[in-house]
Amino acid sequence: MKRHHFLAAVAAAVLATLSGPTLAQDFKARQARFGHGMADSHPAGQAAKAFAADMDKASGGKMKIAVIANQALGPDPQMLQALQGGVQEFYTGSALALLGQVKEIGFQDVPFLFNSEAEAHAVFDGAVGDQLNRKLDAVGIKVLGWWENGFRHITNSRRPVNTLADLKGIKLRTQPNPLTLDAFKAIGANAAPLPWSELFVALETKAFDGQENPVVLMYTQRFYEVQKYMTLSGHVYSPLIFAVSKKFWDGLSPDEQRAMSEAARKATQLQRKTNAAEAASALQGMKDKGVQVTQLPPEDLKKIRELVAPAIAPHLEKIGPEFMNLVHAEIGKVRTAAK
Repeated sequence: MKRHHFLAAVAAAVLATLSGPTLAQDFKARQARFGHGMADSHPAGQAAKAFAADMDKASGGKMKIAVIANQALGPDPQMLQALQGGVQEFYTGSALALLGQVKEIGFQDVPFLFNSEAEAHAVFDGAVGDQLNRKLDAVGIKVLGWWENGFRHITNSRRPVNTLADLKGIKLRTQPNPLTLDAFKAIGANAAPLPWSELFVALETKAFDGQENPVVLMYTQRFYEVQKYMTLSGHVYSPLIFAVSKKFWDGLSPDEQRAMSEAARKATQLQRKTNAAEAASALQGMKDKGVQVTQLPPEDLKKIRELVAPAIAPHLEKIGPEFMNLVHAEIGKVRTAAK
């Protein structure tokens, strides 16, 4: 090879390195904590570890992120508060504790809003997610992605729920969202909130008869040990916020931010794909562990929609008609494109 060709090749290689997405030498040595309330085996736990590994690689080993599961850093509200204060760096889980600061978060618990995971992904990745992310950014939470918990279903230890009437009187733990509480009360359930960390023991001691959550979460948390019956209601799609402290984010260099955004994009794809793959096996796992699974008939689901509509109307007003119109418009676009 002629000397000028060799030098040109070397220069090109150096330029390619310099123009890559990150430069490890531009990273500072950092220690960070990634807290969540799921088991390590949950798809969110797996994705959190993959994200930490990608950041370790991108930084040349300078950014070390410790993933801490099962609410070892505290309940969700405490972790979100720590994120806002810059005491904790990363979090995934429910965002409902921020409802008092960002009212639009309440739309996530509107019953029967989405027909599929694909619809939900399009909405959270589009204009609705953008607006929600801006509002969260303003209160100290930088959203890196919206992960998937899945459609929520009902379990209990008292009796099979084959019809709407079977729900009456069952003491059911729900998310601490007034919209959810009023929706379940409208269909006859004795609904009440309870911290996630206390739920398993409450079900075990029969302080609560049942609960409602996505099936992967139920299985990885071994709810089959304390619940006999599951009803496939799919009443609400449940996302997980994947976020970094705004204070921590603002202290990163542009190269570090670019690397983190790319690692977050990959982690979001992985988490959603893994959750979808594990949902069917988790349902079969619940059955194999002796849980009796039933499906509410279409006519009962129709009755539920009719009963909850007036109960949740005041909450939709609080969320904001303009925001809800955007949500419905974005869902309409997805459904039109799918035809």
